[in-house]
Amino acid sequence: MKQSSNMGFLFSIAGILSVLAFPCNPLIIFKVLEPNDIKVLWYIGWIFWAVGIALIIPSYYYIFFHKVKVLVDSGIYSIIRHPMYLGWILSIFVATIFLYQHWLFVIIAIPGIASVYLISRQEEHLNVERFGDDYKRYMQVVPRMNLLMGIIRLVRTKK
Repeated sequence: MKQSSNMGFLFSIAGILSVLAFPCNPLIIFKVLEPNDIKVLWYIGWIFWAVGIALIIPSYYYIFFHKVKVLVDSGIYSIIRHPMYLGWILSIFVATIFLYQHWLFVIIAIPGIASVYLISRQEEHLNVERFGDDYKRYMQVVPRMNLLMGIIRLVRTKK
């Protein structure tokens, strides 16, 4: 029960911070904040956003459309264990830092990223309870959110 309430609290914190850091930010739209305008960083921000969304869509598809009740270790889940959480971090918190280049978004991103990371850790405990040794083996093979290491591992195993 304690884990469930911790996850609820972390989801609340991460959700509130996500709204504050959302790329279509009202603070920017209504000119409350004036962001810097370094175009290269702005383009990098959109790349982070696109990569984040590209991670969220297939994981959302597995979880919500298929309502999967078994351990999924194929597709994006063969590269990283938490694509939805990494996508959340990249598309909301990291992208916004680059898109708007304002110190406030760095301040919002730090606890936001930490909250999402802690949610992924809590979910791992739940998955170990749910899937047992299969999930423990999966954890040893597939990185939590390190996309680069996941891709390198996948390429090496294909050879």
